Amino acid sequence: MWKIAVFFSVLLVTLSFSIQLMVIYDNVASLVTIEGEEMKKISKIALPFLPSKGIVISNKAYFVNRKELVVYDLENKEIVKKLQLWVEDLRWSDNSLLILSKKKIFLVDPATFNYSVVNLLEDPVDVETYENELIVSYGKYVSLVKGGEEIWKIEAPSNVVDISMNPKRRALAGITEDGTLFLVDLENTFAPKVVFFTKVENAKNVEWLGNLLFVSSGSRIIIMNAEKLNAPEITKEYNMEISSIVKTDGSIFFTSGNILYRIDSTLSMKRLSVAQRVFLVLSPAREVITAGELLWKRSLDSEVRASPVVTDRFVFVADVEGVVHAMSLDGKRLWDYRTGFVITAPPKVYLDRIYVTSWDNFLYALSEDGNLVWKVKLESDVSRPFEVNSYGVYLATDGGKVYLIDHNSGILWQFKDDEWVSTGITIDETGIVYFGTLRNLYSLYPNGSIRWKTKTGYLLITKPSVVENNIFAGSNSGWLFCVDRSRGNVIWKRKLPLTLNSSLSVYKNLLITNGNDGIYLIDLQGNVKKIVSVESPSPVAVSKEGFLFFVSNGILFSYTIDGQKRWERKVGETTAGPAIGEERVIVATRDGTVYCFFDSVQP
Repeated sequence: MWKIAVFFSVLLVTLSFSIQLMVIYDNVASLVTIEGEEMKKISKIALPFLPSKGIVISNKAYFVNRKELVVYDLENKEIVKKLQLWVEDLRWSDNSLLILSKKKIFLVDPATFNYSVVNLLEDPVDVETYENELIVSYGKYVSLVKGGEEIWKIEAPSNVVDISMNPKRRALAGITEDGTLFLVDLENTFAPKVVFFTKVENAKNVEWLGNLLFVSSGSRIIIMNAEKLNAPEITKEYNMEISSIVKTDGSIFFTSGNILYRIDSTLSMKRLSVAQRVFLVLSPAREVITAGELLWKRSLDSEVRASPVVTDRFVFVADVEGVVHAMSLDGKRLWDYRTGFVITAPPKVYLDRIYVTSWDNFLYALSEDGNLVWKVKLESDVSRPFEVNSYGVYLATDGGKVYLIDHNSGILWQFKDDEWVSTGITIDETGIVYFGTLRNLYSLYPNGSIRWKTKTGYLLITKPSVVENNIFAGSNSGWLFCVDRSRGNVIWKRKLPLTLNSSLSVYKNLLITNGNDGIYLIDLQGNVKKIVSVESPSPVAVSKEGFLFFVSNGILFSYTIDGQKRWERKVGETTAGPAIGEERVIVATRDGTVYCFFDSVQP
């Protein structure tokens, strides 16, 4: 493949009407600009390896070296990281690295190395983006992949070796192993039409340049006018063999032998410099946002004690005046709904409903546009976290009753024992209910009948957490209990510096808790490790990548699971934990300010 490395940099100053390239000769990489017909060198670096592909972002270069992705610091001239993924090829699209691997395409955030995966039936050969979706070639097929699912596929006469998209023309060009050039009309994205195909001897690669098709074929370059998509015509040929190529700003740059050439839309060719390979340096489609950057903030003018809630469309924050605030992901206020009193439990979202509990003794169900669907009066208020699943809403009132209320406001069951319920409610994957009280940890069957009751002897304060076959709960005296969730027997207990504000978060088989002097990790055997020393941290939010987010002394911190600080930002005092959404971390403070920071994380 020669449509390989797309290089992009915010480190370099973008010059008006200039093109930026990286050219390689042996192991020396030179950054250059081309203005008109002149090429000027900006800098050069001697690399400790010979990169085959790569992307430059700020002062970091992401190179492929022997099937491995290497992060190279261009300022300090050193390798700073290696990503252990099998890398066949590399692309750049919409601020993500697209890594072609074995039966997979990895979409990698270059700042954090977080990634998602598209699984394929065969090894991908090429990938293009079109209307925010992926068009992938593998084996004899070209397919449109949307949300990880294959929407359509075109079968070619032999294995596809290269594809190229022309978004303006809504057209796709492809080359197969047997030298077939084919053109596809994508006017209807979900109903592609093959409108032309022909044999081009030894054809290997294809690239669009406006209405022109640039085809390399062995020792020839063939230029075709494809203004008529179903009847392209050859307009020019050159006897040259290409080793690398990039396209930008109406020109194609390629290396042949040890020389860099340029062809523009007029089909004139110019020899530029000595080079064995050429990579492209582009400006981003949008500015690259770094982790920890403030995206927006909004004042609610009222104290917030409950953690915010983030979905794929909305942000919800409830304040102590009993108001639920709905915002878009970009911070725009959408609607407010006022309940009768203070709200301290975070709202819950299930399908198109927002569930809210208030100290006015009601459970509210709101629609996505902020209208009341129904409300149910309880015997007392609900101040602690509750849960929602397909059966309904599970909650415990401050009067000591536990309820399951279905999505149509019907009370399916209620449970009451002699003790005050002191924790939030937890539901496991089978519908079993767990909660803590003044002296005991309870488990109820899905029908609300008691399953087991385990004496702890202490006031439990943390919402129980389920990890494998264990239930964990912490007490106000600092004891953390590990209980067998099948039988209810205590497996072990450990003394920790827990506070009334402590909570338990789970990452894989680890518990994370906020003590009065820092953040602690606990494994399933009860081994405790303090990873961060801070004063009175808030509850910890944990991303699926293992990034930790918490607030201490008015500062939002982000750490890795092994205790390495990633970033910190001043926000203001809060006892509520942050909320994590895709590429967003939301914090609400006591003064009623909601902050949204960028981070490429998944909830």
